[in-house]
Amino acid sequence: MTEFDKIDSMNKGAEKNKKLISYYKDKVKVDNWLNNSFNNSIINFKDRTEYKKFNKYHRLNGPAIDFNNDELDKYYYKGVFYENKEEWTKATIKETRKIKIKKLNKT
Repeated sequence: MTEFDKIDSMNKGAEKNKKLISYYKDKVKVDNWLNNSFNNSIINFKDRTEYKKFNKYHRLNGPAIDFNNDELDKYYYKGVFYENKEEWTKATIKETRKIKIKKLNKT
C-alpha cells in the first residue's frame, strides 16, 4: 500500500485533509490546485493529466484522469465517475451536441 493509499483510506475529516495537503505539497510538488478557484484547470503529473471544472473532475472530449497507460483512464462528467467509456459517452452526448450547435450558429 502506497503512502497515498494509506491517507486515502482514512475516514473523512480534518486530519485526512491535512495529510492530503501535506502529501501533495511535499511528495507530488503540486499545491496550486488544492484551493483552485479557476473555472477550468488542467494539472499535469508525471504519470497522468487531470482535467477539472469548478474543482470537479470533468471532461467532454476524453478521460478526466488521463493516464499515460490508457487502461487506467477514468471518465468523469460533472464530477460523476463512469465505470466505462460507453456510459460516459451517453452522458456527455447532449452537452457535446449543444456546444457544436453553438459553434455552428456563430459562423
